[in-house]
Amino acid sequence: MVHSKLADFSRRKLKEFVPEIDARIAKYFDEEIKTEFGFNSRQKKLVRQMLEHAREYILRPTKRLRASFVYYGYKLSGKEPDERVWRVAVGVELVHAALLMHDDFMDQDKARRGGLATHEYFGGGHYGESMAVLVGDALMFLGSELVGDKSFFRAIANTAYGQAYDVSLEKFGKWVEDDVLTVHKAKTAIYTYENPLFIGAHLAGLSQKVLEILHEYSMDGGVAFQLRDDVLGVFGDPKETGKSANSDLLQGKCTLLALKSLNRPEVRKVWGNKNASEWEITAAKQAIKDSGSLEYSLNLMRKLAGRAAKSASKLRELKLNPEAIDYLQGIAEYMVEREV
Repeated sequence: MVHSKLADFSRRKLKEFVPEIDARIAKYFDEEIKTEFGFNSRQKKLVRQMLEHAREYILRPTKRLRASFVYYGYKLSGKEPDERVWRVAVGVELVHAALLMHDDFMDQDKARRGGLATHEYFGGGHYGESMAVLVGDALMFLGSELVGDKSFFRAIANTAYGQAYDVSLEKFGKWVEDDVLTVHKAKTAIYTYENPLFIGAHLAGLSQKVLEILHEYSMDGGVAFQLRDDVLGVFGDPKETGKSANSDLLQGKCTLLALKSLNRPEVRKVWGNKNASEWEITAAKQAIKDSGSLEYSLNLMRKLAGRAAKSASKLRELKLNPEAIDYLQGIAEYMVEREV
């Protein structure tokens, strides 16, 4: 696959960023575990187990895109990120893990990033799901403590509204493309793109004009990012993505891929049917391709990514840090061509 120079630049910068933020995440958990909260030895042991699982879960291989947006959102100012910025970046990753833990038990996904989902780690069933909620809640507030930005709290609330809309689509009955894109904006665009970028920009004291451009960038870039995730959720390599390539279909997720292909009997037979056979799943995936649904999603994804890159280029008129702008433009392309 051929990438542009900016996409290659952003891919390289993101790869260099990962070990730096991972080291800080590991240090945070090492210090948190040492606090040994608990009123007796049994509770102390349980809290330690929760934190050790959270540490392992968060440090599984991943992109760290959200933390990088805090970093480069700040770096737009031309100032070098300090320990305060790094602390906030760690906090954003903790909150992201919390949302994933909750998402996994709601979707009944067994795996995340090549390891057990939290509800599965704690044995599944009601107890496992309860622990996924509780570990997620703990991380949510520990991360928020590190971030300390009230606009961040509002963005997470809006993300919860987006998740509620997502899980309600099938219940609503008839759903259309605007519903799918609304979910992607309310979830991914806000909390993966806009929220961390805004936090970095706020820390740097950047102008309202910058925030307006970052909003444009985030709405298009975030939706494009999620469309790519939805494609990988059906056609990705589980060894690369760290989760099943069948679960989105079997759970009946309301994606654009499903919407544009549910008129095909092969897809209807599998969508939302957890007892579907491997042969039926393979036939459904081929039908998604044959229906033009896959190509439709890919074309829209690339269109939105192009618009996001164009929005980022507007930042150059404001005489901001060119390296940070290069990163944002390159990420817009790289995130829709990735395999994980």
